[in-house]
Amino acid sequence: MNANDKRNAVTAQDFAYRFIKEEILCFRLQPNEHLSALELANRLEVSRTPIREALSRLEQDGLVTKGGSGGFYVRPISLKEIVDAYRIREVLEVQAALEALPFVDDALLERLRHILAECEALLDPDKYVEFLLAIRRFQAEIVVASGNGFFEQVMTPIIDRARLVGGMLIRVHAPRQRQVYDENVAIFEALEKRDAALVEASVRRHVQNAREQVVKLLTNDTGNTYLGASR
Repeated sequence: MNANDKRNAVTAQDFAYRFIKEEILCFRLQPNEHLSALELANRLEVSRTPIREALSRLEQDGLVTKGGSGGFYVRPISLKEIVDAYRIREVLEVQAALEALPFVDDALLERLRHILAECEALLDPDKYVEFLLAIRRFQAEIVVASGNGFFEQVMTPIIDRARLVGGMLIRVHAPRQRQVYDENVAIFEALEKRDAALVEASVRRHVQNAREQVVKLLTNDTGNTYLGASR
């Protein structure tokens, strides 16, 4: 294999990894669903090798699992795992926002304001995937502003799980989409005021509300049907 072949192979693997991961996080591939390497390869117009490598990476991420026959399946997430992830997320997001606070300037506020305008335009249950991606960009801007590169590295797998269950929640409980938007507006307003206590309170409120509603959903039959999570 020459250098170009190696580069193309890596590119195909990364492309497959990002695509399959996004399909899982946006709930287009659902818990316990079989992931056929052949079907995915045909769909993405790549060979099965980068698909298998991408699935192995996703297994390490905890998003897919191997079945008894050796095939890959979308991994269900337990209620305890979700609650634990939200608890850690609360600590990290509060700290990231507080560390970003000294670096809040007009340029950052303008970027956040622009993203929130996009989010408002996406307040439609049929656009929940695009809405969640925009909210993720809003949160990422705050993390980057903190100047602490470890936050993104540590938070990515936790945010991934939050996106998974958050998308499910909006899908079956449409009012949550408006609540998420309003909660992030409150975070923006706290940052705009440069008020540390208000920033902390607004971030905690957002994460705690999400956790409470997810737990409520996952302890009824609808949650089990959508997530395939064990209690």
